[in-house]
Amino acid sequence: MWNLALRTLRYRKTGFIATFIGVLLGSGLVIACAGLMETGIRIAVPPERFAAVPVVVSGQQAYLVPKEDPNDTKDMKTVALAERQWLDPALADELASVDGVERVVGETSVAATVVRDGQPVQAGPQSLGHGWSSAQLGSYEKLVDGAEPTGDRDVVLDEATAGLAGVRVGDQVDVVTRGEPDSFRVTGLVRAPQRDPQSLLFFADSAIADLGEHGDRVAAFGLFVRSGVDVDTLQEELEDKLAGQPYSVLTGDDRGLAEHPEAVGGRAQLIPLAAVFGGMAVFISMFVVSSTLGLSIQQRQKEIASLRAIGATPSQVRRMVIGEAFFVAAVAALLGCIPGIVAGPLLFEVISDAGVISPVVEYHQSFIAYLIGPAVALLTTLLAARITSSRAARVSPVEALAEASVQRHWVTFPRVLFAVLFFLIGIGLFIVTGVALSGPVASATAGPAVMAWAISLALLSPGLTKVLGRLFAVPVRATGGVVGYLANNNMRLRAVRMAAAVTPIMLAVGIALANFYTSTTQEAAAFRWFADDLQADAVVTSTTGGFTEDVVRDLRSVDGVEGASRYVTSAGWIDKPYDGSHVESPWPMQGVDGESAKLITGITPVKGDLGDLTGSTAGLPVETAAEMGVDIGDKVTLRLGDREPVEVTLVATYEAKEGYETILAPAGLLAEHSTTGLARQVLVKAEAGTSAEALTAAVREKVSGVPGAVVGDRSAIITFAEGTKTQTWVNYLLVGVITGYTLISVANTLIMATAARKRELGMQRLIGSTPRQVMQMLALEAVVIAGIGVVLGTFASIATLMPFSLVVLDRPLPSGPVWIFLAVVAGAFALTLAATLLPARKILRLPSAEAARAVE
Repeated sequence: MWNLALRTLRYRKTGFIATFIGVLLGSGLVIACAGLMETGIRIAVPPERFAAVPVVVSGQQAYLVPKEDPNDTKDMKTVALAERQWLDPALADELASVDGVERVVGETSVAATVVRDGQPVQAGPQSLGHGWSSAQLGSYEKLVDGAEPTGDRDVVLDEATAGLAGVRVGDQVDVVTRGEPDSFRVTGLVRAPQRDPQSLLFFADSAIADLGEHGDRVAAFGLFVRSGVDVDTLQEELEDKLAGQPYSVLTGDDRGLAEHPEAVGGRAQLIPLAAVFGGMAVFISMFVVSSTLGLSIQQRQKEIASLRAIGATPSQVRRMVIGEAFFVAAVAALLGCIPGIVAGPLLFEVISDAGVISPVVEYHQSFIAYLIGPAVALLTTLLAARITSSRAARVSPVEALAEASVQRHWVTFPRVLFAVLFFLIGIGLFIVTGVALSGPVASATAGPAVMAWAISLALLSPGLTKVLGRLFAVPVRATGGVVGYLANNNMRLRAVRMAAAVTPIMLAVGIALANFYTSTTQEAAAFRWFADDLQADAVVTSTTGGFTEDVVRDLRSVDGVEGASRYVTSAGWIDKPYDGSHVESPWPMQGVDGESAKLITGITPVKGDLGDLTGSTAGLPVETAAEMGVDIGDKVTLRLGDREPVEVTLVATYEAKEGYETILAPAGLLAEHSTTGLARQVLVKAEAGTSAEALTAAVREKVSGVPGAVVGDRSAIITFAEGTKTQTWVNYLLVGVITGYTLISVANTLIMATAARKRELGMQRLIGSTPRQVMQMLALEAVVIAGIGVVLGTFASIATLMPFSLVVLDRPLPSGPVWIFLAVVAGAFALTLAATLLPARKILRLPSAEAARAVE
C-alpha cells in the first residue's frame, strides 16, 4: 500500500496541494510559537553595565507568594515584582567573604536625565545615573575624553548623550535628579553600549547617594573573581551562602536582568501567550488538514470503492491514506522550517515593540523549535489522516460505489458521541465563566470555549449544513431562477462535501470574533472600572523620573483647579491578615494624596475617610476587609512592589467591582517603594464651570518651566489600562496571524473542491448551460457556504463571549466596534467567492468536451 500511496501522489498532485500548504504553514507557526516560548523560558538579557564582571548579585525580582500555613512551602506561586528590590550596602562584606571573590563593587542607580533648553535628551529609552566606582563593572572607566568626576557637581556623560545635549568636556550641563534640575560640569566622556543604547551619567561616589530617593541602597553588586576560579562553582557557593534570602546570583546572559529587572515580568507574559497561540495553531492545523484530507477522500470515493471491490482490506485502505498523508506532511513539515525562521523573530519584534516584553530580551529559537514544529505538524496530520480514513476503510464496497458520486451518510456513533461531549464542555465553560470567575481572569476560558464549540459544530456540520441549506434555499430560489434551482439541487445532494468547506470558514469566523471581541471587551472593562474611578480632567506626566511635592502644590494654586494629587501605580500583596485572593497575580495599588483623594478618585467610602490617606495608611474594598475581619483603625501588613513589608492603618473601605478591586494608599508611600522613588504623574481636577481645554492650557503654562513635564487629558491616566491596550493590540496581531493561516487553508480547500468538479461543469455546459449561468450557480453556492460558516462561527463566538461580557460588563453583549464583525463577515464572503470563482473561471476556459472527459 505504500507503493500505491506514492503512485497516487504522483497521479493526484492537485488533490494534495491544500494539505501540503496547510501543513507547511502550520509547521512554521508552531516553530515561531516554540521560539517565543523558549525566549520566555530563558529571558536572556546580555549585560552591558555588568559586562566586565562574571558574577552579579541582585535582589530576587520575583516573590514567592506565601500560603495560609507559613510552613507549607510546597508548590508556592512565583510572581514578578512590580518595582526594583533595593539592597543593603552591608551585603558587600558578606559577598566578599566567599572564597574566590576578589572584590565586590556596588552599583547605585538613580533617575537622572540631561536637559537642553528645558527638554530632556536621551540616547536611548533609559537614562540613569551611577557612581563612578561602578564604571569598572562595564569597562567604562576607560574614558574617551577628559577625567573622572571628583566633585559633587561633576558628571561624566556618554558620547551620544553629550552630542545630543551639545556639550563637551569642561562645559556645564543641566541634569534633572530627584525631580529638580541642577547644573553639573562635564569632566569626561565614555562610550555607551551599542546593543542596548542608553544614556549613561556617572557622578562622584560621594554625591550619588544624595542624587536619588533611595539613599545609599544598591541596585546590584558586581563580583570580580580571582584568576582560576570556576564561575559555576562560585555561583553555587554564593547561592548556598545566601540561601533563604531574597537574592539572585546571576551569570552569563542572566546578568543583564540586574540592569533591567522589568524583563523578569516578561516571562509571565510571553510563555502563556506562546502556549495559547501555539496550541491554537496546532488545533487549527488539525482541523484544516482533516478538512482537506476528508474532501480528498470524498472525491476519490469511487477509486477507494474499486480497491475494496477487488479485495483490498480496510487496514490496507487505511494504510494507503495514512501513507499518502505521511509523505505529503513529511516534506511540508520540513519545508515549514523556512517560514518559521522568519516568522519567529518577526513576531517577537512586534511583541517587544508593543511593550509586552522588554526589548532588551534576546530572542532565542534553537534547534528544539525546529524539532517541535515539524514533529507536531507531522503527528497532527497522521492523527487527522487516521480519523478521516476510518469510514473510508470501514464502508462496504457496494455502499462505497453507491456513494461515489454523492455521499449521504455521515452519522456515526463516535461522531455523535464526541459532538455531544464537546457541546457539554462548551456548556460547562459557559457556566464556569459566568458563575465561578470574575474580572480579567474570566477571559481565560475564551480560548478553550471557542474550541469546544467549534469542535462540536464541526462534527455536526454535515447535518447543520443540510438544515441551514434548506433555510438558504428559499432566497436562493427566489433570486436565482433556474440557476438558483441548480444551486439548491447541488447543495442538497452535496451537503456532506459542502460541510468540508463550511467547517474551516466557521472556524475562522468563530476564532476571529471570539478573540477580537474578548480583547475589546477586556479593554473596555479595564477603562470602565479603573479609569472611571479617577475624576481627573488633566494629567501631567514626567519624562525625567518624577515630580516633587512642590510641583503639586503649585498646580493646586492655579485658577480653575479644584484639586491636584500625585498619582502612583504599583502592585503588591496583603501579608497580614492572610489574603488568598491574589496568589496568581498581585493586587493593583493606586497612590493618591489624601487631601485631594475625595476629588480625584470619585470613590465614596462605605466607612472611613479618604482624606486620611497620609503616612502609613491604606484603603481596602469593603468585601476584602470583611473577609479578612478588619475594620477602620485596624492594622494591615502590605507587601509593596519592592518586596518591603509595611504595616498600615486601615482608614477607608469602599465598594469595588469584583475582579477589578484595587488598594488605595498614599502616593508618598507607594513612591517611596517604587523604582524611581517619585510620582511620575499628577492628576488635576477642574473647578465647576472650568472647561477641560481651559484647564489644560492653564496647567501647561504653570509647568512650562518644569523639565520633561507633558500635559495631557484623562486618556493618559491609567497605566494599567494602557497595558491592557497593548495586550489587546498584540492579541489583534496574533489572532490575525492565526486567522490568516485559517483563511489561506479555507481558500485551498475551496479551490480544491471547485477544481474537482471539472467533469461536472463540463457536462453541464454540454447540456446547454452558458458559462455565465455556471458562474452564477457557483456564486450562489459560495454565498450559501460562506453564509452557513458565518452563522455557525457567530454562534460559537456568542456562546464564548456572552458569559465573559456578563462577568466584566454586567451585560450580555460584548464591547467593541461593529466594523470588526462586518470586516470578518465580508472577508469570509469575499474569500469564499474568490476561491470558488477563480478556479471555476479557469475550468470554463477549457473546451466543454475536454472538461467533461476529466477524471474525477
